[in-house]
Order: sequence, then C-alpha cells, then structure tokens
Amino acid sequence: MPSDAYNAALAAMKERMAEAAGAPPPDLATTRAGFEQGYSSMPIPDEVSFEPVDAGGVAAEWVTPPEVVGNRAIVYLHGGGYVVGNLNTHRHVVSRLALGAKARLLNVDYRLAPENPYPAALDDAMAAWQWHLANKGEAAHTAISGDSAGGGLAIALCMRLRDEGLPQPACAAPISPWTDLTFSGDSMTERADRDPLLAGADALSGMVMAYSATVEATHPYVSPVFGTFDNLPPMMIQVGTEEVLYDDSTRVVKAIENANGSVEFRPWQDMMHVWHLLAGVAPEAEEGIAELAAYIAERT
Repeated sequence: MPSDAYNAALAAMKERMAEAAGAPPPDLATTRAGFEQGYSSMPIPDEVSFEPVDAGGVAAEWVTPPEVVGNRAIVYLHGGGYVVGNLNTHRHVVSRLALGAKARLLNVDYRLAPENPYPAALDDAMAAWQWHLANKGEAAHTAISGDSAGGGLAIALCMRLRDEGLPQPACAAPISPWTDLTFSGDSMTERADRDPLLAGADALSGMVMAYSATVEATHPYVSPVFGTFDNLPPMMIQVGTEEVLYDDSTRVVKAIENANGSVEFRPWQDMMHVWHLLAGVAPEAEEGIAELAAYIAERT
C-alpha cells in the first residue's frame, strides 16, 4: 500500500489537475516555469555540493556527495518530455542518487525542443559523455541514468555509442523511460485514468511534435523501442505500475531479453510516472532512488 505521504501528494496533484481542466493550455514559457517552480523547491540534502561545468559545450554541473568510491560516476539526463526541465528541477533527485551510489554525478542540461529538436538532446548527451571520458572519467566506472524522456535518451545514447563503436557505460539505469513517441503501447489507453502525471497521448502529443520535428518518431534514437538491443550495457529499468508509459518499459525489457542482454525489471506497485520526483516528501521516492543507487554501485 502507498504511504500516507504519497497518497497526500497524489491527492494534491489530482486536485490541481481538476482545477486546470477545461482551461486553455498554458504557453510553453508558463509550463516551463511551473515545472521548475514545482520541483526546484524540493528539499536537497545539505551535504551534497554542486559545481557548474561546461561539459563539451553543454551546460552541466557536478553533484558531489561527501563520500565517493574510487572513480565512480553517473551521467544523468533529466526528464520533461524534451521540452521542459533543467538542472534545478532534478537536484533533489540526483543529489540523493549521488549520495546513495557514493558517486560523482554529472547532471546534464541538454538543449530543449521546440527551439532545439532532435538530434540536439542526443548530441548534447553524447558530447557530455565524451567530455566526461576525456576528463579522467572511466566508462567502466560510470553509469548512465535518467528519467522519463531522459530515460529514453539514456537508452538512445547507449545505442548510439554502440553503433559508433565508442565506449559504453558500465550500466544504464533508466527511470520510467519514454521509449515510444508513437504511443503504440496498450498502457497508453488502458492506464490513462490512473497516471496523475501523464494522462495519455493528448498530454504528450505536443512534446512529440516539438522533439521529432525533423525525423519520424519511429527513429530508434527518438523511440528506442524500435531499435535493436544487442550489445548494450547491463540495464535496470524502474517503472510504476500505474503509468501510461508502462509498456514503454516492458517492451524494452522483452527486447533486451530476446537479444540475450542483461536487464533487471523493477515494476513498483501503485506508483505513478517518475514517483522519484517526490523525493523528500514520500518514502517510496527515497526507496526507488536507493534501489537505483544500489544497482549502480554494484556495477561501477
């Protein structure tokens, strides 16, 4: 059963959605500001430090906990449907991930659509990865992680690294990854009334148009579910059972298994899309991050 704190956060979210029902959708600037306001004020552990860096021409920051094991590192790609989100919106999540994994974490502020459609986000992720390796980072001791669009981007980055014959991470750990921008999974309709954060294709269609303006949404670097899954790094995928994107995860897991790859599937009962964003509020968020951190620590 979800905790009282989780249920209270869920109820507040549904109340805000009900209040907004029927009103004209906000413009992009308002949406971005609302997303940042909603999550940048979440509590951040005091013991973690933040250092802005230019990661190969990409804005980023090092998130450093007080204890780091060896050269262990994480490259993190935030969520937000490729159109919202930034370093501020995910500090409360990545700081806890860095603490739990005892790893330095490179929080990457990749370019957003519609100003910068595909392949800008993937190019920035690639640039940040190569910058990390060129600055004493070691692929064998580095994980790639991300949530939602950032989770899909993390998988796409692994595919591109493989395709270009470049060093891949020790593991990947996507959270609620958005891997199918064509909405072909059954859960998109079956769970549309169960996911308070994403209410189905209508809520995501504008994001798809913005990000995939220059390429078909079936391109595997845009929708990794349509790619090939051989020779990818070990992966753990977390997803909430209430998500419209549930099948975005289950189909990737099946494809990795069919390619004889290493994958650990972690469905979280009764959880919404990227429940980790409730870190500092709901214990399930802390527990999800801890599970992710343990997986990364074991493999890096």
